[in-house]
Amino acid sequence: LPAHKFLQQYCWYGWNSPYNWNRRSRHLCSGSRQMPNGKRQALLSCKPEEYGMSSVMLDRIDSIARMGIKAGAYPGCQIVVMKEGQILYDRCFGTHAGKGSAPVHSADVYDIASLSKTTGTLLALMKLYDKGRFNLSDKLSDYLPWLQGTDKKDITIREILLHQSGLPAGIVLYPEAIDKESYKGRLFSARRDALHPLRLGATTWVNPNFRFLPSFVQVLQEKISEIPLKTKQYRYSDIGFILLRFLVDRLADMPMDEYLAKEFYAPMGLERTLYLPLRRLPKSEIIPSANDRFLRKSVLQGFVHDECAAFQGGVGGNAGLFSNAREIARIYQMLLNEGELDGHRYLSRETCKLFTTEVSKISRRGLGFDKPDMKTPDKSPCTKSAPASVYGHTGFTGTCAWV
Repeated sequence: LPAHKFLQQYCWYGWNSPYNWNRRSRHLCSGSRQMPNGKRQALLSCKPEEYGMSSVMLDRIDSIARMGIKAGAYPGCQIVVMKEGQILYDRCFGTHAGKGSAPVHSADVYDIASLSKTTGTLLALMKLYDKGRFNLSDKLSDYLPWLQGTDKKDITIREILLHQSGLPAGIVLYPEAIDKESYKGRLFSARRDALHPLRLGATTWVNPNFRFLPSFVQVLQEKISEIPLKTKQYRYSDIGFILLRFLVDRLADMPMDEYLAKEFYAPMGLERTLYLPLRRLPKSEIIPSANDRFLRKSVLQGFVHDECAAFQGGVGGNAGLFSNAREIARIYQMLLNEGELDGHRYLSRETCKLFTTEVSKISRRGLGFDKPDMKTPDKSPCTKSAPASVYGHTGFTGTCAWV
């Protein structure tokens, strides 16, 4: 059970400020202390009661987090709760990878998976929208000519953000990425033998001795161009956000990761929100996400878990960003502040209001953001008690942020 699903069964947590938020969001933590139960608790200089919240209720999160670790839902986690720009709960639990591994600290970073969509790609698009570089009704093919002449030529940017463009949910890329001359025999086998020692399923064994082709961007574009478009209904799609990354690169005239660092992460002082984290952070401060015995033949620690993002060099529109709870909180506080943080304006009020409030007419989705499902609460991505105004996103690796 993913961590965010486990926790949502018991509490709603995030950074919601329903009234009187202030525009300051400096961290008030002056360090942390080791607690008798093994968790690490930040030393906060404000009391939740001063902001209309209960310390007793917030402390109940501790038992929920520990319950998830005991149940095997996750080996460790970070949880931050902010209100009115102040951190009222900031604690870490468990370890990086289970018994014998390092304890989780607040500075450690996680592969945030699809939370990258709203913490990365969508931020870049909102900035470009602010600058008048595109309209939501524009056809994506007007900016990506390689989509012209395909059944995707009429897809609009708004349709992609609402996940109702007709694009399929995902795409299997590794067959085209593998050099077919690099291994002997077949790639897969129904039984184990000398060439197929690695088991992927009940009756699936694989030959792990292969190499990838040196270049894959062209192959990716060709593959997306060829896949048939489906009906235009709600269908969560990674492919749509992969295309949005290409759009950002084009409109920003620089790679998306560089644009995000320039416009948001660097001026916000976010030193641990980044793509390709091994370029700047020690491996020991990055939480491992999985043991990929097939494609990458190693524990993924500092390398993106998502296959599509990995084949894009680690910077994908759908995934690829690494961060931690404290820095994620600052980004979403900026959005809650209608584009402003610490006296600096990053986005216009109008753009923030548009992207955080518009909702699809046929689904719960917003413009890039996920929203509570008010019609069928049992299928909602967040707790049933979340009001309709909430926005945020989740990630496959167990991450989430709700405002």
